[in-house]
Amino acid sequence: MDSASNLLGEGTEFSVGEETRRYNLLAGKLIADLIKTSFGPRGFEKMYIDLLGEVTLSKNGSTILRKIDVDHPAAKVMIDASNSVDNEVGDGTISVVVLTGSLLEKAEKMLDSGISPSTIEAGYKEAAEMALNIVRSIAKSPSYKDKEVMAKLAETCLSSKAISILCESKSVSELVTEAFCTIADFANRKVETDDIKIEEKPGNTADIELVRGVVIDKTIDNSAMPRMIENAKILLINHELDNERTKTDAEITINSPEEMQAYISRESKDVKEKTQKIIDSGANVVISQKGISLLAQHYLSRANIISLRRVKENDLHWLKKAVGSEITNDLDNITEQHLGFAGKVYEKFIGDDKMVFVEKCKNPKSVTILLRANSKRLLDEYHRTVLDAIAVLKDFFINPSIVAGGGSTETIIAGELRKRSLSIEGKEQTVIQNFAEALEEIPLTIARNSGMNVIDTLVQLRSKNAQYNNGTIHSWYGVDAIERKVKEMYSQDIIEPLVVKEQVIKTASEVASLLLRVDEVVMKQPVMYTHTHANGTKHSHKKGNTPHDHFDNLGKMQRPSHHYY
Repeated sequence: MDSASNLLGEGTEFSVGEETRRYNLLAGKLIADLIKTSFGPRGFEKMYIDLLGEVTLSKNGSTILRKIDVDHPAAKVMIDASNSVDNEVGDGTISVVVLTGSLLEKAEKMLDSGISPSTIEAGYKEAAEMALNIVRSIAKSPSYKDKEVMAKLAETCLSSKAISILCESKSVSELVTEAFCTIADFANRKVETDDIKIEEKPGNTADIELVRGVVIDKTIDNSAMPRMIENAKILLINHELDNERTKTDAEITINSPEEMQAYISRESKDVKEKTQKIIDSGANVVISQKGISLLAQHYLSRANIISLRRVKENDLHWLKKAVGSEITNDLDNITEQHLGFAGKVYEKFIGDDKMVFVEKCKNPKSVTILLRANSKRLLDEYHRTVLDAIAVLKDFFINPSIVAGGGSTETIIAGELRKRSLSIEGKEQTVIQNFAEALEEIPLTIARNSGMNVIDTLVQLRSKNAQYNNGTIHSWYGVDAIERKVKEMYSQDIIEPLVVKEQVIKTASEVASLLLRVDEVVMKQPVMYTHTHANGTKHSHKKGNTPHDHFDNLGKMQRPSHHYY
């Protein structure tokens, strides 16, 4: 140790062998304990307050784990695992942390009993492969066009989220499913989930709605324009309906009042000519990414045309897909294909603000989910929840295989693993049996968060699984958190995509094996410590990690005292 210290220099810390491994396992288990109470329909919310005092309220595992700032590398690996599952399949973020934490706990016990880390790693790898084969063999494969199955998948996903507590999860799941099916290309089996716009406004949760078109957080430009137009012909433009502005500085010299009047008349004539081209095109709604002058608004209002100016670029692309038109850059060549159709365009009060609805489109390839809640924190959580449900539907659309939820799938896999482990000799048999027990932590965590007796639940799950699982026909017994009973899950329509289960098992086994493989940590102490002052400025210097003040040569304090977060 001393020779290594001399080799690498002062300020280097070592952690070697069993000590390192224990700390890694402990860090992983602590992250799992932190988030596992949020798991399941009866899970609890987590509240995070950041440096600026902004509050995040969420049951979403990856949301909270992204917020917290940890220093231990093993804890960061756990957080990265949750994020990778979220990015890949959009759900299962808490499941992977719970399973990984349980695998690490079992590994620690096996290390105590004298089983080597390499044996545990090999056993976990074999058990994960067996688990994947089992879950694929028991999965059911309905048609990817089955909208009833999609609605059940969305409802299962939403049932464990905050949105299910404050409104009917079934109605929201049907709304999300309808939105997804509207924008999906079933013929070519392609879907772009970004075509679902999610708009948020404070209000009553019961007023959450799906608009078959686009909702724009803008008001109609001029009070003289109509407030509603039916059978709207919509023109989307990326062109300034105003006086031309040069990109560089320009100067015009005017020597007489007549020249000034001629200049103003010419500008007005240019705007009128542009506006007339729009009127001649037959459009009765104009939506522009750029400005529309008051003079242009006047001419448009006289022709009973609605205009919206400075609409966001994303909104313009959503509108393009919803109304079936092209975005016009050249007003001289407006054709029929540049005009889109909407059954109704109107302005409406949503809460305290006015918004413009473009809806009842013929074949919209972009829709809007308008979320309502009584606070910004709830709106943010609803937004995350709806994105999770959309991700689950996409998983099924790409790979239409499903399994039952409520921990029933993990119970079946655990039972099968225990049976198959009997044919394996040596210590790996024990490792595989521990992997099976770790899988059972999923239904047991749901039961624990629901206030059920964990021992009784485990006994019931194992007995039901042994009674009804004969290798070919499976009854899916899991934990019904709402009724606090062990029930058949598949018949209750509690279902999840197969790819989510696969991703959770793969990631959890990989992370557990990764942390077991680390046997030495060499950490160089940073010379310069970055720290933050009360006024928000940051800087670095030696011993910046210890409480101190900054003084000038006269002994006067130059800066306020530090705040350590």
